[in-house]
Amino acid sequence: MFQSSGAELNVAVEEGTSIHINTGAGINTQCKVCIRQVCQSSVILRSDTRLDFSCSQPENVFTVQIITDTVNSDIEPKEHHAFQKFNRTFTRNLKSLTRTIHLNFSRTGLRQIQPTDSCPDKHVYMITAENVSVGRFCQNGAISAVHVRNVGQLSLEVSGGQPLDMKVIGVSLRRAINSLANIHVVLPERSSTQDFFTPKTFPENAETTWHFIVPHAYYTDVHILNYTVPTCLQNENIPTMKYTWQDKDPLVKPLNGSQPLVETGNFNLSIKNCKMSRSSPPSQGLMVHFQIYAIKRIKGQCERDLPEKQMLQIRVVKKDPKSICVLKLDSVIMDTVTIASGNHFVINSFDCNKDELELTVNQTIECKEWRNCASTPFFITFNYEQNCIPGVLKTITWHLHGPQNSAVELQSPLGGLRYCLPEEKCNSNLLLNVSHVNPAITVGQFCPKGTIEKIQIRESKIAVTASVTSFNDRNLATKPFLTYSFTQDISEHYIFTVAPKMDNPTVLATPAWPSGMKPSSTVSWIINMEPQLKSNLKFRNVSQPKCKEVHTNIAVQTIRSQAMVYSTKKDKNINDILVPESFYLNMTNCKSPTGSFRAMMEITLQNSSNKLLGIILSIVGILLMIITAVVIWIVLRKKKRNKAPPVSVYNPNEHAFLPGLHGIPKTQEEEDPHTYVYIDDTLVYCHLLKDDAENEQCKEPSTDESPRLSGPPLPDRPVSKGESLVTKGNVLVDGELYGYIQGQSTTSGSPKSPIKTSQEGAYETRLCV
Repeated sequence: MFQSSGAELNVAVEEGTSIHINTGAGINTQCKVCIRQVCQSSVILRSDTRLDFSCSQPENVFTVQIITDTVNSDIEPKEHHAFQKFNRTFTRNLKSLTRTIHLNFSRTGLRQIQPTDSCPDKHVYMITAENVSVGRFCQNGAISAVHVRNVGQLSLEVSGGQPLDMKVIGVSLRRAINSLANIHVVLPERSSTQDFFTPKTFPENAETTWHFIVPHAYYTDVHILNYTVPTCLQNENIPTMKYTWQDKDPLVKPLNGSQPLVETGNFNLSIKNCKMSRSSPPSQGLMVHFQIYAIKRIKGQCERDLPEKQMLQIRVVKKDPKSICVLKLDSVIMDTVTIASGNHFVINSFDCNKDELELTVNQTIECKEWRNCASTPFFITFNYEQNCIPGVLKTITWHLHGPQNSAVELQSPLGGLRYCLPEEKCNSNLLLNVSHVNPAITVGQFCPKGTIEKIQIRESKIAVTASVTSFNDRNLATKPFLTYSFTQDISEHYIFTVAPKMDNPTVLATPAWPSGMKPSSTVSWIINMEPQLKSNLKFRNVSQPKCKEVHTNIAVQTIRSQAMVYSTKKDKNINDILVPESFYLNMTNCKSPTGSFRAMMEITLQNSSNKLLGIILSIVGILLMIITAVVIWIVLRKKKRNKAPPVSVYNPNEHAFLPGLHGIPKTQEEEDPHTYVYIDDTLVYCHLLKDDAENEQCKEPSTDESPRLSGPPLPDRPVSKGESLVTKGNVLVDGELYGYIQGQSTTSGSPKSPIKTSQEGAYETRLCV
């Protein structure tokens, strides 16, 4: 019976379109839709029609589906304003017997959602292929196109009261495909995460393919968030993820395995179902929920061949596994990458800061024949030819393998080494650890620039590890900071040559400190000091074991005098020892100790008091000798001035000569009457004196009253060949004159006689003119 007490609608229906009005699912109501007084719970409209509803709010009861059958035109639904308050669905049926139907969503873009989810704008797209739901989608996503095989359907659900907002969707026919559906995705040029789902109720042997277009410099990660696998008739057909990149072989990954990470370039992903078993109850179907994460990354690449002769092993370790930094070796992502000599490698790093990766290096250096390595020092260094490998250099370990029954000798060209105890810090960016290879027993830790000049180890195989304590200098290991050589076997297990300094105490420790020495092992320190120094040897920490037979031994012996300064084989406290010269410090562990034998010593240098006193006295004696010599010289000089009268030479010929040009005129054989010892003015002018008293002094004195001339003896100065007396200098001229006064001629020829002689002396000649 018709009751028109509700809403009335006038509906216009386009050609090729049908409108289905149905009661909403799960709604139990008495409201009916009536056409020409015929009321029903659902109707189908194919032409313009007036509708009457038996209720005032039919939009709460009925849903509207507008269906169009065509594949030759683009999809551009038109709004039916009469149904704007209703939940409505715009459906386009697509069908082609031989071709694939191409739906172009480039104007709007789609993103896939879970079957139970809705879209913020109340617009939900649904795509089916051969009656199989491909998925539900929202607008504004990365899906640009969907290809469905043969028969498909596109629907758009719009919630009641929401105006239709749908852009044009292109429809075209393409070549046939094998997949149930192909979904084309264009990832945006920004970091993004896209979710995708396999079709609901995935048919047997059906396949769905996704085509991903990845922007330049962007990298994708694939993660499977959830999946279910059916029971397949053949285990080898269990569904898998198949990846295909251009110019690469296909990559197949199981659903329960890790998927590709940090891959660049466009790729395809296919999932194919298997032939399922007809078990009872039926097994669950195939369902895969996966996620594509895309991000723009900064890429670093290193491709090298690591020469086999270098015997290298290089390891790159990612410090924080949760970091966005990605490390790949030959397209495989790893947190630790290891490469060895003889291999070709390609290491890619993405978004990795320098300090996020640590680089460790192991290098083996072998010298098996004595003729190639005996007693020849070699530099320990790392030629970092593989400098493109990412990471900060942390440790380098050199495994030194020498000839059989050889010893290893280590020295530092940077100014020696010093002990670095475990609780101490190194004064350098480099910390050296010296250890045995088998077993791995530590000899000690050392820092550059110390008092240890040489380390000798009675072992043909040792390991030296350089740890970089600061990451500021990557190329630190390229500098030669240690030399090694292989020598013949030594008498002790360990020998340390030490040269202590005055400025700081030198700390010594037994090998393997703070652990104990090996049983029956021996160690010797050769302490070299300057002769004027002595050392105070202090035992800071000594631990003695319990020995069954022979006890441990500590001995101190001087090197030069071979005197035993100290020796003990008993477990007792050791006092400080004052050693006057360079010495040996020897220690021996017992054969089967109970407990550990270890010792820590400190050497402090002092000036030797006796030797210092001797040096002071020697300096004082030298100063006294110098002062005495100066005083004697001054006294003799004064006497010489007092005794030596001035000398005058009378030249009657008025012939001037220049010294150095002509020389002193040679004397005649006879006495020269004009050569005098000296000329007194009173003798020359005595005839002018007026009285006899004054003239009395002009009288010639007697022989006994004549004064004796005296002077120092002259050194023998022979004249070299071709050299005149004048060219010998003014001093020589004075000597000639002075010697002539003494009665001897220094010129060539016979010696001249004095003017008047009496025995050995010459007398003064007085003349009156």
